[in-house]
Amino acid sequence: MMIDWDGMLSGGDARPPAHIEAGQATANQGADAAAALPGIGDPDRAGDNRRRCAECGNLASNGRCLAAARRELVASRTYAPAPDWLHRCECFKPMPNDPDQRAGRDRWPGL
Repeated sequence: MMIDWDGMLSGGDARPPAHIEAGQATANQGADAAAALPGIGDPDRAGDNRRRCAECGNLASNGRCLAAARRELVASRTYAPAPDWLHRCECFKPMPNDPDQRAGRDRWPGL
């Protein structure tokens, strides 16, 4: 059973990305881009807008969070998150191949 977190959380933004609203991309193009990301095209994650730290541009090669190092996130400057943990982070930075290029603060404004 899949939990509809957007429906349960107030202030969630369930709108599609702007490029899809404007009609610049087809549903197939979005699905192809999502399938290129590890886990995002996974049918088990359908309807789940959470992201893994491994899918974030703020995760350094040494496993530390660059947003925490810049003091953008309330955490130790040496914070190293579990890379496979699914969650919503206000400092999320999408990778270039992520079909939804909104930053964490725009994706989840209620955080």
